[in-house]
Amino acid sequence: MAARTIPVEARMKRRLPVLSLLFASAALVSTIGTSQAQVALKTTEDISEGGRACGTPAPTFEEGAALESAVNAWLKQPYHTFAGGQIKVAFHVIYNTNGTGNIPQSQIDAQIQTLNQEYSSMGFSFVLSSVDRTASRKWFGMVPGGAEKSAKQALAIDPAHRLNVYTCSPGQNLLGWSYFPNSYPENSYMHGVVFHYASVPGGALSAYNEGETLTHEVGHYLGLYHTFQGGCTAPGDYVDDTPYEASAYTGGQCSLQRDTCPSAGLDPISNYMDYSYDACMTNFTAGQKARMQALTPQYRPSLLNAAARALDVASVRPAVTGATLSFRGAVPNPSSGAATVEYALSRTGNVSLRLYSVSGRLVSTIDQGEKEAGPHSVSFAGRALAAGTYFAVLNAEGQRLTRTIILQ
Repeated sequence: MAARTIPVEARMKRRLPVLSLLFASAALVSTIGTSQAQVALKTTEDISEGGRACGTPAPTFEEGAALESAVNAWLKQPYHTFAGGQIKVAFHVIYNTNGTGNIPQSQIDAQIQTLNQEYSSMGFSFVLSSVDRTASRKWFGMVPGGAEKSAKQALAIDPAHRLNVYTCSPGQNLLGWSYFPNSYPENSYMHGVVFHYASVPGGALSAYNEGETLTHEVGHYLGLYHTFQGGCTAPGDYVDDTPYEASAYTGGQCSLQRDTCPSAGLDPISNYMDYSYDACMTNFTAGQKARMQALTPQYRPSLLNAAARALDVASVRPAVTGATLSFRGAVPNPSSGAATVEYALSRTGNVSLRLYSVSGRLVSTIDQGEKEAGPHSVSFAGRALAAGTYFAVLNAEGQRLTRTIILQ
């Protein structure tokens, strides 16, 4: 796959909006008084000695409770299905002006393969859709905030439909960071993953060079918290089958029987959402799978629609060449009121599109009747409805597809 290289100067002409970012991580190393250039020159040994450090912002209690409510609503409603989906990956290689960090295509391919190995049982697969390469000393040493925003605004490709990943040499000894599905609107360029170029398979970080840094950060991107979130105090990471953990495990003794909380269960040091060495990371849990599968179609519905095989749709033989039955859902989503509900038919036929509450009560009929093959969009005014989660159910071509609509 041919990569594209874009001059930095051409991308820096747009004026950036002023954004605020809550940044909190128990593992961050302070770099007060350290220049961006100095940060960029941190060595791989610094990270290896300091242990894994993730810069994903710690969720507030309110944010955690909101996501938990969304998970429960999805799992309880009678129409939810998740058939799995393919996620397209836009890979952005940011390297220093001396060439450091310009990783080869072979390591990019190996990283995508690692994601597929570790998320296949979770219902997700990944395909590389594009690669571009940018030489920038400033972006190469980025930390969450200013340089990150300018890099993402310039480089991000269709964030609603693609997972954008950025390799660089993050400052503050970070290995990477991401944002949760509800952190920004799904089309925001701030979504995606930033991670250390030397953490890809075969990279220079000896304890972290099996590709698990991206696995860990994609977990955040799909809605997972650290296993040590909240320590020994409920609700912890909001997943029932990951035992409480007082603090991150940052070592490489994979058989260690560590137990830092009085509640039942040993610390989940082999879980991808802990801080162990890559060699120790081997699993997600069933509860983490349920959480990702509940949050992704609600907060990233367009990402799932980028699948090579449609979600929630059995195999259909299209009457129109190249056409498929699909249901994107509401745009925008979440919405403060007015939105457009979009779907497409592979053949002419009867359609019903209805809105239900989380309790299963019919709220309204958005669209119905005989429709022609092709794309359709229906205006939806939700201002008269109470804020909360609703389920749009499309019945067409013998299939029933469900998408979540969130009203704010």
